[in-house]
This record gives sequence, C-alpha cells and structure tokens, in this order.
Amino acid sequence: MTALPDGGLDLRDAPPSNGAMTRFFASALCLLASLFLLGEAGATTMEFDGRERTFEMYVPPTAPRPLPILLMLHGGRGTGSLMRRYTDFDSLAQKEDILAVYPQAIGGQWNDGRPEIGNLNPQSADTDDVEFLLSLVDTLVGRGLADPKRVFVAGISNGGMMAMRLACEHPGRIAGFAVVAANLPVGLDCDPQTPVPALFVHGTADKFVPFGGGDILQWANLDRGKVLSARETVALWRQVNGCTGDADKERVSDGARAGGFAIDRLTFEPCAGAPVRQFIIRGGGHAWPGARQSPYGDAVLGPAGIDLDANSEIWSFFKALPPRS
Repeated sequence: MTALPDGGLDLRDAPPSNGAMTRFFASALCLLASLFLLGEAGATTMEFDGRERTFEMYVPPTAPRPLPILLMLHGGRGTGSLMRRYTDFDSLAQKEDILAVYPQAIGGQWNDGRPEIGNLNPQSADTDDVEFLLSLVDTLVGRGLADPKRVFVAGISNGGMMAMRLACEHPGRIAGFAVVAANLPVGLDCDPQTPVPALFVHGTADKFVPFGGGDILQWANLDRGKVLSARETVALWRQVNGCTGDADKERVSDGARAGGFAIDRLTFEPCAGAPVRQFIIRGGGHAWPGARQSPYGDAVLGPAGIDLDANSEIWSFFKALPPRS
C-alpha cells in the first residue's frame, strides 16, 4: 500500500467486499487515518468486489467528529473530480463542517437501475453501486469520521437517479436525498417501506431528462431508457412519505435579472413520515443551479442560472432534519 502523488492513499491491498456481509474494509481504516487529517484529499483508491474504485473528499480539519456526510454523485460520463469542481460544494462544506465525498462510477456511469444501463457502459450493468456506496460510508463511519445517523446523498442526472435507487433500496440508511435534473427511471423497482426526506430540483426545459417524462435524450443510436415525469417522481415520494396535502407553492424568483429564471418552490405538507420539497425552474436546463458552468456548458446543457444556489438549498433542507434513528 503506497501513498499516491496527490496525497491520497492506495488501498488496493484492502480485502475485497463480499456484498452486504463485508462492507467494512478493516485493513483500509488504519491507512485512512492520515488522510482524515487533511482538509482536502485527492483521489483515494480502494478495492470493492474485485474492482478498483476511487473517490475524493473534503474533510473539515478542525470540526468535531463524527461529521454529517454528503455523497455527491456525478452525472453520466462524469467523474467525482469534475463533480467537485463543477458544484464547488467544498466551499459550503468548509463553512458548515460537512464531510463531502465525491465517489467515482465505473466508466463514468452509475448503475441506477435502468434496464438499458448496459447500453451505455457494459461494465455498469454488473456493478453493484448500491453496495459500493454503502461500503464507502461504512468505512468512513468505522473511522469515527462520519455520523451514521446523518448520511445524505445528492446527485445530478445519472447521479440523481442513483441517489433515488439508494433511497429506494436502503431507506433506513439514508437521512435524506436530493435530486437535480433527474426523474425516477422507468423499470426501477422502488417501494421503500421507510420514509426518506426528499428534495428535487427540476428544469422545465431539460433536454436530456425531460420534465414531462419519456425517453432520455439519445446519442449514437443508444437507447438510454425512459423516466417518469417530474410530477410522477415527486408523487411517488409524496406517497412514500405520507404527504397528503396540496403543495404550498411560492415564487422565489421572478427571473427578472439577466440570466435568471422564474423559480417556484413547492412544499408538500402535511407529511406523516418525512418532508418533500421541489424547486421548479421555469426554462431551466440540465444543470446544477449556481454551478461553475462555461458558456459551452450553457449551450449544451442549458444555463445553470443565477437565482438558485443548489448547494445552499440542499444543505439547508438536510440541516433542518433530525438525525436518522
């Protein structure tokens, strides 16, 4: 086991996991100790199910531990490093004492439960990303760094779908999830028996994951699957969380500024189990609001906009929640 050039640690000698029975990487823990002393860490490598997996993270250097942990999941064909730079969530994590973790999907594609996922990356179809993410959390919890009662996950696009899959299959492990530019995939079995706090950010002009549902934007003649509409996705989680009332709708931005959009915040109350909140960006695209996005990114994905800071809204929602019992 060796130190990586960027200061991370190579955990390739750690014993492989055997699914849920061995999520805890015992030999990796002692090696991570020096990593946790750093405010920032480069890519760290560990072995999971016979494959080399990587992640980056920001660790507040002086904050009391254990810390709330937020998994930040990149979109399709992305990387954890790009997600870190794109969102600049480290800046908020430094102020709020959050353990921000940026995992990397195999081939840039999370196995989010779509039957068509193998069309995009054949390796993803047989990759258990749910267990990988839980194993990563368990490793950090085992070091006393992450609080198992405050495990949150957020993602964009393919990463947002992956966040929902994690909440669908292991609702008792997740204290809350946030989804940006993603709807629930058609074909994903999602019937959690435990409520999970949920926040959604949807753009009505999303060309990749359509607001009204249907086919995900295709390229190279590849079938990328279908999604439910934003309304249907939120409705499922309203049902899971026992939200019986109509939405309390508030216009939080009129979009009058250059580069701005009209934005509605929908709060669904009362909820017997857990809260559900949705931001609808009128004319918004396939982007993380408030992100560092180039003009080229604006042209391809749609503008990120200037009237909503997804980082702040997501953490404000999570921060107000009680720890998972």
